[in-house]
Amino acid sequence: MTSFDDAQAYLDALGIDVMKKMRPNTERIEALCEALDHPERSAPAMHITGTNGKTSTAAIATSLLAATGLSVGTYTSPHLQSVRERIALNGQSVGENEFGEVFEHILPFIELVEQRLDDRLTYFEVLTAMFFLWAAERPVEAMVVEVGLGGRWDATNVVDASVAVITNVGLDHTGLLGMDRETIAREKAGIIKPEAQVVTAERTPSVLQAISEEADKQRATLVGLERDFSVADNRIAVGGRYLSISTSVEKYEGLFLPLHGSHQGVNAVVALEAGLRFLSKPLDHEVVSQGFAEAKAPGRLETVRLHGDEAVPVVVDVAHNPDGMSALVTSLLEAFAFERAVFVIGILADKDYRGMLTELTRIPCSLIATKPGNVRSVDVDELAGVANELGLECVAEPDVATATDMALDEARTADLVCITGSHYAVGEARAILVGD
Repeated sequence: MTSFDDAQAYLDALGIDVMKKMRPNTERIEALCEALDHPERSAPAMHITGTNGKTSTAAIATSLLAATGLSVGTYTSPHLQSVRERIALNGQSVGENEFGEVFEHILPFIELVEQRLDDRLTYFEVLTAMFFLWAAERPVEAMVVEVGLGGRWDATNVVDASVAVITNVGLDHTGLLGMDRETIAREKAGIIKPEAQVVTAERTPSVLQAISEEADKQRATLVGLERDFSVADNRIAVGGRYLSISTSVEKYEGLFLPLHGSHQGVNAVVALEAGLRFLSKPLDHEVVSQGFAEAKAPGRLETVRLHGDEAVPVVVDVAHNPDGMSALVTSLLEAFAFERAVFVIGILADKDYRGMLTELTRIPCSLIATKPGNVRSVDVDELAGVANELGLECVAEPDVATATDMALDEARTADLVCITGSHYAVGEARAILVGD
């Protein structure tokens, strides 16, 4: 049997070539799925795209569907600490042996397709096909599938989903998706299938119009935040949020969601509306309450430690664009009483890191710029230089482990530590702070 380490080594050798992943066709993944006898058709699917909140929305939707008794397979990306996180059954990542078994099964088909097309499959395409094959070989009754990047040309778009979710649309990956939000919205709306149900929290009129036009082309039904569903109450609570929600069919009051930040209340109502449309039936309050209460989203405003005698909160968050950083800052100011924070921040080079750092000027803080083990990361001296230009106190330390230790040392004079900027920085720091 192929070991997990062997499977991971094969995948790592493929690399993560974003430009190839976004080549405007799905020929390779379609050929692989055809060779595998179309595992992407093995269960009904919910397909989730958007600039921010995709993984959290997927996690809440998974928990809701699982609370109804369904066996739910979930595909998310990127991972924090292990590639196994990307494939999960009812919220639990697959084990190493299971991952190795699926890879061993799919490898001959990968080689066959690559020979036929005279082209290499990408890291993301192989993982996407592995998820579909894994789901087809197990008693998975529903699939929740998160887009990797964009929508229309993403490898996940081979799935014929009855429900499409577009969480929101911001300016991210502009070199690949378009230079304005309306163009990006049309790319993301490329996941909408004929006569599907479409759920979005996007409210900017011009962006919503772009989504609506794409939905109309597919004769799909579009429902939106505030117009068709809303969060009537979204308050901070001990350990999360207290929510009251109005969906298009039912009201649910007094719900507890163990995730932090007001934006998670929005993700929750989107997930619930999508879940109701996926199931085509109302849900009892008890089921929704259970689904929300059991939702987990590691790396999303997650307090991983109370450090030292003063119990200084150590928080990790995968904010990786200006909108995400804005939500993080707002949530920290709401949830924590502190006079000064210290941030460990590592950002990928294709991100608007000046815009992200600008958001941090809203908060009393100092920064440690770091460089997670990813070739696309911004150089620490460049990051620190931009931070200093913006009036932020920032030092450079390329090693994430050392930067994390420096931040913990600073906790003697600061009363909040936060590691953020990318999934990669958070993943490395979380492994140090929490373990595997």
